[in-house]
Amino acid sequence: MRSLIDGVRRYEETKRGRYSARFAALANGQEPLALLITCADSRVVPSLVALSNPGELFVVRNVANLVPTSADAEHGDASVASSVWYALEVLNIPDVIVCGHSGCGGIKALMGPSPPSAALRRWLATASSALTRWREGGPLDPSLADFDQVSQISVLQQLDNLTTHELVRARVESGAVRLHAWWFDIAKGQLLAHSKDAGRFLPAIDAHGPETSAAE
Repeated sequence: MRSLIDGVRRYEETKRGRYSARFAALANGQEPLALLITCADSRVVPSLVALSNPGELFVVRNVANLVPTSADAEHGDASVASSVWYALEVLNIPDVIVCGHSGCGGIKALMGPSPPSAALRRWLATASSALTRWREGGPLDPSLADFDQVSQISVLQQLDNLTTHELVRARVESGAVRLHAWWFDIAKGQLLAHSKDAGRFLPAIDAHGPETSAAE
């Protein structure tokens, strides 16, 4: 805790003044550039990797960056669905990103013995289709460890899950919303993005190119 308090002190001394005008403007509302659904893992720091400013990312974090389908959200955890609704319906965010990462503990738990936590077992059931998809179709990158192979496929599965929500599907079909799959390689400190053309994850600056294309 001491290191966090020291960080707050450094913020007050060196950063608060720099961002005062930005936060004053944000006090009147927000207009994020993208909705980012990512893992709760402390090693994944979206604002650092994207060098984004306050107010630019509307972030949803949970274990293993999962998105329950529309049917699952109606009968279970609706937190992701409600966040997606707010991002698209109220904030009119045009880009939705699901970002997984290497060494994901949630994916490891999914592939290992049944975890003792009943809540975690129920939550990870959302990722079971990704595990099936990996077993039946194989990996995108066979050089990765098994759990990282599943983690990459799970990101794509979560995009599919997003489109089970009518609000998302309608906006994607109209071109009002673009979906993107990202994956963070922790050991390399490198962000990857899925390329439909290549059929795999590439360095994000290569996958997206000079302009972001729809439904990556």
